[in-house]
Amino acid sequence: MKRFTITLIACLAVAWLLSGERFLDSVFEMVDLGQVDDIIIERVIWLEERKASLGLPDVFGAIRQSLHNVLGLG
Repeated sequence: MKRFTITLIACLAVAWLLSGERFLDSVFEMVDLGQVDDIIIERVIWLEERKASLGLPDVFGAIRQSLHNVLGLG
């Protein structure tokens, strides 16, 4: 079970890196938790900045756009 959990977390991290999704928008919509949400927001901003600095392509966005083009969903 430990190996599965580690693999799942690693796969989710890779999916996030190769997607155009931003967690920052979601973080600012969460309930005010005092100091806890400040720490979470700070960490998410740091992660988003690191992701942006890598300059990775938005693979999932490109796949979605290709499917929309092929299917005429424009």
